[in-house]
Amino acid sequence: MNYLKILAGLVLSFVVGLACRRFQIPAASPPVLSGALLVFMMSSGYWLVDRYVARRAARHRRHCGGHALDGATPESMR
Repeated sequence: MNYLKILAGLVLSFVVGLACRRFQIPAASPPVLSGALLVFMMSSGYWLVDRYVARRAARHRRHCGGHALDGATPESMR
């Protein structure tokens, strides 16, 4: 896990929230605890599913042409 990215995300979100409060800009998040928990849980769910999907082997890789930077061609995928 890359803790530097997590720390950068927390710092950035704090700075954006602080700037929104300071300049009286409506924040893009709900101002109540239940709304903040909803945003947190959605973010956590996205992160957990991303980790799960990244560990699973791709079942339909042969149907994908691959990325041009990978050097994969449709012929090499068969």
